Amino acid sequence: MADLLKYRIPTEIVIEQTGVFFELNSLVEAEGFVITDFNQTRIFGFKPNEEEGTVSFSSEVPFVIDETTYLAQAADFIQEIETQKLSKAVFSRIKAIDFEGEKALDLFNKLCEAYPSAFVYFVSSELFGTWVGATPETLLEVNASNFKTMSLAGTKKAADETPWREKETLEQAYVTDFIVNELRELNIAEIAQNGPYTFTAGPVKHLRTDVSFSSTELNGLKIAQVLHPTPAVSGLPRKEALKLISSSEKHDRGFYTGCIGWVEEGKSRLFVNLRCCQIQESKAYLYLGGGFTIDSKPNEEWEETENKSKDRKSVV
Repeated sequence: MADLLKYRIPTEIVIEQTGVFFELNSLVEAEGFVITDFNQTRIFGFKPNEEEGTVSFSSEVPFVIDETTYLAQAADFIQEIETQKLSKAVFSRIKAIDFEGEKALDLFNKLCEAYPSAFVYFVSSELFGTWVGATPETLLEVNASNFKTMSLAGTKKAADETPWREKETLEQAYVTDFIVNELRELNIAEIAQNGPYTFTAGPVKHLRTDVSFSSTELNGLKIAQVLHPTPAVSGLPRKEALKLISSSEKHDRGFYTGCIGWVEEGKSRLFVNLRCCQIQESKAYLYLGGGFTIDSKPNEEWEETENKSKDRKSVV
């Protein structure tokens, strides 16, 4: 039996294929559909075939913590941010909800309807089980020599009309500055920015800045490798933030905050894998995170992750 793949690039038709997922050594080797984990230590390509596909579920249960444990760990995380003098770091958790695994494909279809501007996907393989997601964040869009990316940071309820707080404005600026600085390190001189502006995505909204540039010399996948993981899903300074995440989070992020999308010569669409869940036979495991600074409050960060869970819970 073959593996299953379904995905929908924004404004395009749904692609459905059976085939085989296989591991790559590097993102730059990718061609066609690609999905990676957070640290790009596991990178999967996909080879279509004509065999009948089947849904596979992982037998490994993700590590879930309750609110009390989260609040204690979040307080320690904030203390480390202050001690290490980090500008920002992202702390995540997993939320388990009841779900019938046989309805995973239905969930994909509902997400396509609910989020027309998101990259929506369903992947299933014995190698990693079944994952479904709808992400609004572009990592890199390539069209010949023209490139687009974005910084997406700061979160609040869609109905919240209060001004963005300084914490959220700074968090967004950190991500934008990181992207621009990394592009300049690649000797890209002409970089256009649009934002920050409020971007609504389902039950929550974010601060967003669009970044565009041109290059006839750089390979899109190499640029994506440099940018990912962005501070929006890791932190700043990135190296130190990644170390803090590794020592603080007790769960494996899996595909959450990894890289996902479609790659071909001269035209690629890669996304940061947010708003995703792992599906098992009787549970859906939602992966939820938030950007922390020294001004973060554990209870507010918990509430933010609860708000982020509502977009998936509303269609489950």
